[in-house]
Amino acid sequence: MKKTLFLILSGAITLFSIICICTGPVINQVIPNSKNWRTNNCQKFSDEYKDYKENNSNDKDEIEKKKRKRNKCNREKAMYGLEYSSLIIDVFFGIVCTTLGLIHYFDIAKPYEKVTGIIGLSSGIIGFVLTLIYVCYSGYIFTNDPYEDSSGNKIYKTDGNWAYAKQESGKIFKCLFFKDKDENSLFAKYSDLGKKQYNYNKKKSQEYADEDSNFYACSYPYVPSNTCNSEEFIEIAFVNDCEYIYIEPIDTIDNKYLFDKWIASIIFSCLIIVCDIGLAIFGFLLFKSDGSGV
Repeated sequence: MKKTLFLILSGAITLFSIICICTGPVINQVIPNSKNWRTNNCQKFSDEYKDYKENNSNDKDEIEKKKRKRNKCNREKAMYGLEYSSLIIDVFFGIVCTTLGLIHYFDIAKPYEKVTGIIGLSSGIIGFVLTLIYVCYSGYIFTNDPYEDSSGNKIYKTDGNWAYAKQESGKIFKCLFFKDKDENSLFAKYSDLGKKQYNYNKKKSQEYADEDSNFYACSYPYVPSNTCNSEEFIEIAFVNDCEYIYIEPIDTIDNKYLFDKWIASIIFSCLIIVCDIGLAIFGFLLFKSDGSGV
């Protein structure tokens, strides 16, 4: 039984790692500009943060912005390296352990079962640590960082009706998603990209094509201020009798493609972690066995 489970877990790690390599958002460059993450000059951002903090200790908001910029750079660079290293190592260890598992499954090289057990234990531990760290970085960026296209532009966050601002009272409009001290709260995160409002939608595209529709009249290409209360914004909104302000619809499914690839890589990476734990356990049991395979 130990030999069978050792073989199954090794094969699963190999299979899941190959799937992750095919879906990894960095390896497959589905994240715009991710190919540049490897060469991010994070030291520059770190120096700018330290220098500004030393010379402008009272400017808390700008200090925090520079700190976030430095941290974002470090996260992206770490994820780039971890995606390549963890998945390649998982594939390598998976193939090695699968080969050894097949050999012992057919009762070949019995005297070397303890060596195979040590290899399985070591492979499981190393793979578990690397893959877990990778998943942590990938998951954090996926759920917390705003999406940026190849030109560095972000997508404004909207609700299910494509609205990003609502009239509250009088001539006051409120951004639906703005939060104080969070400069990225107005923008969609990578984890939002699977939603309908960030991809092609036939109904909304047809509605936007109708210049007499409220959706077309009340759509605005950008947010003029964090509070959604600039004079230009208010004037356009009230000329067209807008209760909500909308963003024009997107005509591609690129965002859904990125979302699907990324979420698949996270799911299968988590499966690799589980299999790594199992490989380490059964590698240890194989090492401790008497060679009977029981």
